[in-house]
Amino acid sequence: FNFFTNVLQHYNFAVMGEKLTKRVREKLLEKLMTFEIGWFDRDENASAAICARISTEANMVRSLVGDRMSLLAQAFFGATFAYALGLVLTWRLALVMMAAQPLVIGSFYARSVLMKSMSAKAQIAQKEGSQLASEAVITHRTITAFSSQKKILGLFQATLEGPRKESIRQSWFAGFGLFSSQFLAAASTALAFWYGGRLLTNGQISPERLFQAFLALLFTAYTIAEAGSMTKDISRGSNAVRSVFAILDRKAEIDPNDSQGHDATKTSIRGRVELKHVHFAYLSRPETLILKGLSLKISAGTTVALVGQSGCGKSTILELIERFYDPLKGSVCIDERDIKDFNLRTLRTQIALVSQEPTLFAGTIYENIAYGKKDAKESEIRKAAMLANAHEFIRYEVNVHKFRN
Repeated sequence: FNFFTNVLQHYNFAVMGEKLTKRVREKLLEKLMTFEIGWFDRDENASAAICARISTEANMVRSLVGDRMSLLAQAFFGATFAYALGLVLTWRLALVMMAAQPLVIGSFYARSVLMKSMSAKAQIAQKEGSQLASEAVITHRTITAFSSQKKILGLFQATLEGPRKESIRQSWFAGFGLFSSQFLAAASTALAFWYGGRLLTNGQISPERLFQAFLALLFTAYTIAEAGSMTKDISRGSNAVRSVFAILDRKAEIDPNDSQGHDATKTSIRGRVELKHVHFAYLSRPETLILKGLSLKISAGTTVALVGQSGCGKSTILELIERFYDPLKGSVCIDERDIKDFNLRTLRTQIALVSQEPTLFAGTIYENIAYGKKDAKESEIRKAAMLANAHEFIRYEVNVHKFRN
């Protein structure tokens, strides 16, 4: 029974955890793609941090559900079954052992938590020495050139003195924790056998019932203590869950999925752009105003060059027209209509943007050119390449590739 229940338990929780991880990652990426550009400008939302969040926090959620919750469920149902069984078999001995179990559980729990915290403290204490050793290995040529080996060894010995004293101090706590857990386990066993012997002598219990109740309740204490030692990991998993839901529950300030607004595809966009008294500052630098009351009119069908020193707001104007950001004051209009009144997705389908450093996606040149229009025809792709003065270059590269093959 124990074999089959464990197989079912761990298999089902593992499958549940993996499915949850897949769903969390998909929902996270889907939600992140709806956030405004300003959210990604913050240091805590850099691309590396976001990728780590999708990877690690989703795994921590899976670990919480698949591993930790599995162990807690096992401990809860196992303890309930064992206590009920012990009371049915011999309620007198079961009550005595249940009264002693908090001490056994507490000692094993304290030992597990203590050993984990000691390991973490030892790693922190040795961090300085490890960093110094790493720098010495990397810069060994410089150290050899100046004959500074003894100096580096002296510095390394000084950094190890702190971890040595810390380890000696922690060994006293470890010794006391191990002693108490072993002593209380042995003492509870001795108590159970002493009281069980008294019940046997008085004829109130049979030897079979004694050993059945003893083994059932003893192993239950170990299971509860093991589950209790996971509280720190559960706390980490809970923090990951809160972080995940903080993203999933966040409402984007500029939501591309919002179906409200004027459909730009149903009207002929002429392309008259006007900025009216626009004030703007990036969220990452709110004290620095990039645009201070800028007004600009761009007639349809004209070519306009924005010239100025780096940081004066040339790219910012384009980002406001694309509605990557909203101005602090003023408005941006296309064809005398505020761009906030447009449906965002349909508006962006009417705008083509080639940035200073364009991003190439994995795929062919054809797929990259057609990226902004799903139903683009080959003639449109060819025309776009010609307008970008890239057609001859692409033909040359294709012919060279064919020649090499």
